[in-house]
Amino acid sequence: MSARRALAGALAAAQPLPRPTGRPRSEECRQRILAAARDLLEERGLRAMTMEAIAERAGTSKVTLYRWWPHKAVIVLDAMLAEVSPRSPHRESTSPVEALHTEMKSLCRFLHGRVGRLLVGVVAEGALDPEVGAAYREHWVKPRRDAARLLIERAIQDGTVKPETDPEVTLDALFGPLYYRFLIGHLSLNMAFVDSVFESVMRGIATPRTRAKLGLVGRRSGE
Repeated sequence: MSARRALAGALAAAQPLPRPTGRPRSEECRQRILAAARDLLEERGLRAMTMEAIAERAGTSKVTLYRWWPHKAVIVLDAMLAEVSPRSPHRESTSPVEALHTEMKSLCRFLHGRVGRLLVGVVAEGALDPEVGAAYREHWVKPRRDAARLLIERAIQDGTVKPETDPEVTLDALFGPLYYRFLIGHLSLNMAFVDSVFESVMRGIATPRTRAKLGLVGRRSGE
C-alpha cells in the first residue's frame, strides 16, 4: 500500500489548516513550500530544520512563510495533511464499533508508512517544544479524536455500548496502545495486536448483544 493510501486510512478524516486572511497565496508556491518541508523533515528532522532552510529550498522568502504559517511544525503538519486523500464519512448503516475497529487498523497501517514515520519526529519534538506540541494536538490529534468521539457517541446512543461509557477514556484505551507500541518499539505493532486491544476494550464497554455479535462471548482476550 502506498504512503498516500495508508495515510488516507488514518484515524479520522483530515481537515485542512485554517487559512489566514489577506492576499491569496500562490498554490504553486505553497506546494513548493510543503514539498520542501517534507524533504527537510526526512533529511534533518524537525529540530534541525529551520524556516530559513524551508524558504531557501522552496525558492521563496522567510517573510512569505511567516505570512502563511506561524511555526515550522505547522508547515510540516500542513504538508502531511496535503497528502491525505479526501474520504467519505462512515455510512450511518455501519456499526460504530466496527467503524472504530476499522479506524484502528487504518491507523496501524498509517504508522508503518512513510508519513507515519515522519510524524514520529513531530511527536518527539512536541514533548520538548510547547509550540510544536500545541500545533500537533490542534491540527493533527484534535480532528481525528473528534471524529472517533462521534462514533463512540453513536454507539452509546444506539445501545451498542453501555450508557456509562466514557468517550475520552475509551478513545485513549483504543488508540493509545497503538501509539505506545509504535513510539516505544518494545513489541511489534501489528494487526493481531490491534484486534486484541479492540476486543479487550469491547469486553469492558459493549453490551451483551454487541459482544455476542462480535463473537466475544465465551472467548478470552487474545484467543
